[in-house]
Amino acid sequence: MIERQIAPEVAAIFVDLARGRRGIYRDDEAFEQLLADAKAALVEADPETVELIEQFARAEVPDGGILFHGIAVDQDEMGESPQDAVAFEERTDRDPSTEAALLAFASVAGEVFAFARQHRGQIIQNVTPVKGHEYDAVGTGSRSLLDWHSEDAFDDAHPQFVGLLCVRGDERVQTALAPVDRIPLSEHDDAVLRQPRFMHGIDKASGGTGRPEDGVQGAALYGDDGKRFVRIDMDCAAAVAGDDEAAAALKSFHDGADAEGIYVTLRAGDILLFDNRRVMHARTPFEPRYDGTDRWLQRVIISDDLGRSTDRRTHHARVVENELITA
Repeated sequence: MIERQIAPEVAAIFVDLARGRRGIYRDDEAFEQLLADAKAALVEADPETVELIEQFARAEVPDGGILFHGIAVDQDEMGESPQDAVAFEERTDRDPSTEAALLAFASVAGEVFAFARQHRGQIIQNVTPVKGHEYDAVGTGSRSLLDWHSEDAFDDAHPQFVGLLCVRGDERVQTALAPVDRIPLSEHDDAVLRQPRFMHGIDKASGGTGRPEDGVQGAALYGDDGKRFVRIDMDCAAAVAGDDEAAAALKSFHDGADAEGIYVTLRAGDILLFDNRRVMHARTPFEPRYDGTDRWLQRVIISDDLGRSTDRRTHHARVVENELITA
């Protein structure tokens, strides 16, 4: 996976952009202006980074991901890691410099959007451990492994890319990526995984139970001409009941991801972009502190073509409504 250091003078532009832009999410016009200004500033200040992100979006970088270092994060200005994301996102005095940076990088790759079912449709989501979620297979969990998954695997509007900005890191926690092209599979298992022999549960963060049997049926892999794309959430997926052949193929796929995983420890100021259809990701378990110093990520999902979800974006230009499309 490619890693790139962002120059201090480039990182500083997002701090400058944030001045006077508090409470950006209360006004869609102001949000769109910040997004446009942030992208334009990055294009002007760092064309090499922009070209690298464009190559990433064209699937021309190894392992389907890029890790950037060096975004400016003022820990005192950001304050305590939120235990209540809703309360934090409703604050009008918060500093949007990290959001500006994440929007700039993400918008070069595609169009940021959200699902109405997640985080109340917030475009940028603040992800920290939450009391009561410790053993849930969701981003706000902590004490259990968040197993290999692609985002929103149960939904045809699943994002092309995901962007994470680390506001506050934790040396005890690793984020893992498993590029699906690296995972060794027999021709037989590859063929089985491309057939609709799997149940994709709807995770609790999206309002579901997480149980495979309550989800939708579909394949785990897809792609023409030998290409391999993935849509699976190992915490919420299983072979169709009684299909031992599919269950064995899924286990081989999971074991292969374990063997080929790339593990990184995100630190404050890191931005990770990865291709949600070429890469599965995971997070190791950790013990939350709930003292204002916990790991804190800001997250966006990105589409390469928002037109595919036009019929489901009826109330907001960037928010996909909750109706599910059968896998």
